[in-house]
Amino acid sequence: MGNTVLGVALMLLSTSMMNLGAVLQKKAVDTLPPFDATPLAQSVRAVLRTPVWLAGWGMATVAIVLNMAALGLADISVIQPLNGFGLVVLVLASRLLLGERLDAWAASGVALVVAGVAVVGFTLPSSRAFSTPNELLGVYAQPGALAALAGFALLAGFSWLVASKAKRHAGTLFAFAAAVCSVVGLSFSKGYFGLLALAGVGAVLGSGWPWLLLALLMCFSITAMMLQQLSFQKGRAVVVTPVFASTSVVLPLAVGRLVFGELLPLQALAGPLLIVVGVVLIGMRDQNEPTPGDTP
Repeated sequence: MGNTVLGVALMLLSTSMMNLGAVLQKKAVDTLPPFDATPLAQSVRAVLRTPVWLAGWGMATVAIVLNMAALGLADISVIQPLNGFGLVVLVLASRLLLGERLDAWAASGVALVVAGVAVVGFTLPSSRAFSTPNELLGVYAQPGALAALAGFALLAGFSWLVASKAKRHAGTLFAFAAAVCSVVGLSFSKGYFGLLALAGVGAVLGSGWPWLLLALLMCFSITAMMLQQLSFQKGRAVVVTPVFASTSVVLPLAVGRLVFGELLPLQALAGPLLIVVGVVLIGMRDQNEPTPGDTP
């Protein structure tokens, strides 16, 4: 229980820093030329020369490390739903730093998302414990787990493709694709940091499988960060970031069940349902007001 409590504390700090960092990144990229109309090298140089973006990126980077550490201490189904806590930070930071406001529908949506996260947190089962490194590594060799991870990766790629061709709501689509990539990366993060907790640093560094998990983690995490930057330019922070956070709450429930065998009680479905309804309400604002990537 002590490890689970520490994992929860680390995740609450992580999601707060992640959302504040996202708002700072959004504030910075709004001042830059569109990424999809600018050469890649020029876009990278512009971003790296923007102090506000660097500050946001730094906070997001620390948040990712804290998230990974939390995953090594508790189930992905327990840890990731706490992402919804960051929505409160998001709303406050968006008001103070971006001057963005929520209408009644969007505010209700945020409230439902937060309520859904609370319900998920209270109805999830206790964390599953792995007794040996081989038992944890064996999870990734199961056909069902491999099929699930491949399916989620294809879903992220399809969403990315649709978003790149969309004239409206591209920000929401990019945010969804980023979240899917992020969750797939976190599934490998749980394995890597779980091995660290079970075997220690020396044993992990001396084996090839942890390095493969780390490489996959970095690949999906970097892709998620890139897609999230696109979502910031194509949509409003109070829309795209809740979509990212909500997907990051719901999808790990499926990953936990299909990949790690974490059982989800029937009553826990009420939480994800509230989250989905909240996302729909938040998206209604995006439909009524054009975003920077929309055409009249």
